[in-house]
Amino acid sequence: MNQENREIEIDLLQLFKAILSKAKYILLVAVIFGMCGFAGSKMFLKPLYEAGTKMIVIAQNDAAEDVSNDKLNSAKSLVDTYAIIVRSRGVLNQIKEELNLQMSYEQLASCISVKSVNKTEVMQVVVRHNDLNLAFAIVQKIEQLAPAAIDMVYGVGSVKITEPSYSKSYPVSPNNKSNAILAALVGLVLSCGVVVVMFLMDNTYKNDADVRDDLGVPVLGVIPKVECCGKYSRYGYRYGYGYGYGYGHPAKKGKSAEEK
Repeated sequence: MNQENREIEIDLLQLFKAILSKAKYILLVAVIFGMCGFAGSKMFLKPLYEAGTKMIVIAQNDAAEDVSNDKLNSAKSLVDTYAIIVRSRGVLNQIKEELNLQMSYEQLASCISVKSVNKTEVMQVVVRHNDLNLAFAIVQKIEQLAPAAIDMVYGVGSVKITEPSYSKSYPVSPNNKSNAILAALVGLVLSCGVVVVMFLMDNTYKNDADVRDDLGVPVLGVIPKVECCGKYSRYGYRYGYGYGYGYGHPAKKGKSAEEK
């Protein structure tokens, strides 16, 4: 059992060394993926602009009554109901007609989100679209149509504007830096995966210990690896059989001093 655990540890160590030996290539792939992710996010993803408004839900139409916890809880529970009414077909189709929008109900509804602010009775309406002016216009129409639609459909309670419609001049999406980091991580994982697969598929022996451990036979001898055998340099052959030939400075072309 100890021998098996030792072999697993050696394999993991060799795997780590294999990944470490390819570290520069792995980092290069990650950088290339990151650059491609940044360029693709900047060139192919359309920017989204945001506009919004905030409304407070009033559970009772009589504002002169004292505010109690029951009324506040009732107002909080009405936020989800009012959100459905704001994104209903009746309201959005009216917005489409007044703004002359060439889009379907589903497309317009996907641009609008309505939610409670920190689980309070304040309702936030956010519109995201590629056209900043159009997003701001849709928010303004929601401010105009929402109170009447809620009163007509629900019949109890109302909403009041707590924060006038606003818009952000800069795009809120896409986040090019985040996309670049995500693409770099994908490249890092893929390159490490390729190195791991190559390591697992490599069944060659690297040294005599691999032969002895795998086959269980003793190694009689090892043939050393000779580097740069027969490679010519300025002062003759560096290694191998040609070392004695051409020893010293090579002869210069042209006539010698005696011939002159």
